[in-house]
Amino acid sequence: MKREHIVSVDPSRCIGCKLCVSDCPTSAIRMLDGKAVATMQGCIVCGHCQAICPQAAVSISGFDEAPEEITPEMHVDPAKLLGQLKARRSVRQFSGREIAPELIDQIIEAGRYTPTGTNSQNVSYAVLREHISDYEAPAIHTFQRLKRVIDLVYSGTRNIQIDDHFLFKNAKAVIVIKGEDKVNAALAASSMELMAQSLGLGVFYSGFFTMVLRVSPKLRKKLGIRRGEQAVTTLVLGYPAVKYQRTAQRETPDVLFD
Repeated sequence: MKREHIVSVDPSRCIGCKLCVSDCPTSAIRMLDGKAVATMQGCIVCGHCQAICPQAAVSISGFDEAPEEITPEMHVDPAKLLGQLKARRSVRQFSGREIAPELIDQIIEAGRYTPTGTNSQNVSYAVLREHISDYEAPAIHTFQRLKRVIDLVYSGTRNIQIDDHFLFKNAKAVIVIKGEDKVNAALAASSMELMAQSLGLGVFYSGFFTMVLRVSPKLRKKLGIRRGEQAVTTLVLGYPAVKYQRTAQRETPDVLFD
């Protein structure tokens, strides 16, 4: 459950520059006697006021951690970022190497810090590690029933061979991204995939497992998916057992410039 957060401005630090007032997306800060005052009316606790204040006069209660100072080292080289995106491939062949828990924590952090609409932060995660087979086995059973219908409309599944590791390919970790909003959860998953790749892990999205979750109340309950939430996507993670030598080829983008 989310905590209550209160935005406060220390008048002894405030210099009346109005940067927080102009940057607030909901106009929840006003000036009074030359000092900024947080009204909290319509406030979405996005932290823009706290981030932009040159005097660190703004604070927000209810969080376990203080905001970090932004340094030049935090900025990513654009050429390297684009190169990593080009080199990205879905990996479905994994080695038996275990994934350290701190790496999983970093991947979750990438999702946590991904922006959400109106700062709703309504994305959650289920991490499967020790009991992956307890989810994979019943999901495969359900998928085999669904496949008969899928094969009628999608030729890509007709020649697929289903074994005991069909859904997760012997991966060492699986993360189900859940949320009330598909866009927020999908954006988080994209950030998490990028972080996993930067950590040397291979990733693929298990659309088939996500599909099974839509028709399996038992698995949804086991994963803690609450009313109003849905399993938006599933990241399957492991150290690659293969090495790709070239980037993917893509079609020319369809872009309108006006």
